[in-house]
Amino acid sequence: MSDESRHHGESASKRSGLPFSPVAGMRVMADIQAEGLRAAGELLERMLGSEPDGRDQRPRSSAGSYMALVEAWTDLLGRTVAGLAQPAQQGAVTVAVDASDVGPPVRLVMSASTDLPGAVAEIWLHNGTAAAVGPLTLSCGQLSDSGGKALKAAEVHFEPRRVALLPARSSRAVVVSLAATGTLRPGIYRGAIQADGAPRLWLPLEVEVDPC
Repeated sequence: MSDESRHHGESASKRSGLPFSPVAGMRVMADIQAEGLRAAGELLERMLGSEPDGRDQRPRSSAGSYMALVEAWTDLLGRTVAGLAQPAQQGAVTVAVDASDVGPPVRLVMSASTDLPGAVAEIWLHNGTAAAVGPLTLSCGQLSDSGGKALKAAEVHFEPRRVALLPARSSRAVVVSLAATGTLRPGIYRGAIQADGAPRLWLPLEVEVDPC
């Protein structure tokens, strides 16, 4: 096995062994895109190196076509990364129940004090297909900060928690809220919202707890 094959095998093994999390998923996507961009650069250099010196019938303008191709690819990768790195939104977000990509981030901001009301946002589930979808039951995984510490004394709620049926070409709002059952530790915590009944749907959830 060549060094290059061994390197790619080790990289793939490391990626497959990572636990699931929105942040890790974005990092893996960025690594894959970076590898693709480097491969495009190497391909461009080889193609330009094999170009004739202009003394035969092939025009040298083909180099411009290669550059245009790489620039278009670079622009596409840039747009993809920008979409994955979009800031979390506080308020209402819309996500398709049959989406194959990461949904828009949801952001909740609340105080560490239990004397103040919890944070609330809306998730609009959109069914753009020709068939009804359901039942759908939303849930959220553990919320943790960048150091891996879990957000304790807080519960994520969905209202309604279960959508019996989402008709074809329709949308339905679900309210997501965070209620404190005790004093919260200030910080930024993240988790993932998923829906039983729509296996492709998942949304990053970001919770910011401000000091009292």
